[in-house]
Amino acid sequence: MPTYKASEPKKAEIYFVKPDVYEVEIRKAIEKVSVRSGNTMIKLTCTIIMPDGNDGPEVWEHLTFTEKAAWKIDQVLAAVGIAIVAGEDVDVEPEQLIGKKGVCLVGEEAGSENPDHRFNKIERWFFGDEKKAWLSEGKSNPTVAPSKPLASNPTKNIPIQTDVEGDEIPF
Repeated sequence: MPTYKASEPKKAEIYFVKPDVYEVEIRKAIEKVSVRSGNTMIKLTCTIIMPDGNDGPEVWEHLTFTEKAAWKIDQVLAAVGIAIVAGEDVDVEPEQLIGKKGVCLVGEEAGSENPDHRFNKIERWFFGDEKKAWLSEGKSNPTVAPSKPLASNPTKNIPIQTDVEGDEIPF
């Protein structure tokens, strides 16, 4: 019979939040190879920061290093304050992402094995004026919408911010 050392029961962690705009912090970043395609990727483990400043649930983001998925890497880097210049090659080390914070539209999806079980997922990352507006106007209230309307297809064809205020771009 299995045994264990008993301790005081602890309150369960928050594992799901209602879809909305939240600040997140990247807590882990691990370089991997996609099982399906063999492409290099970085798996990000992000913690949702609740309006009261406490940690919420974790969500995952996968940055796949292919031409077709480069838009997402650009979006994440801009969202966490890493200045990028269109057309330049960019080396991304997982360690440089740990501890970075960004603002995201968090959605939900059904579990693959049990569709009734809901999970949060990152729909898109905010950057530039949209991020600044949310941080200055709505950080204490995640239901505040961004100042600019979302694009009809919010995850593709978003211009890249190439000058992040306060960042120095070495030339």
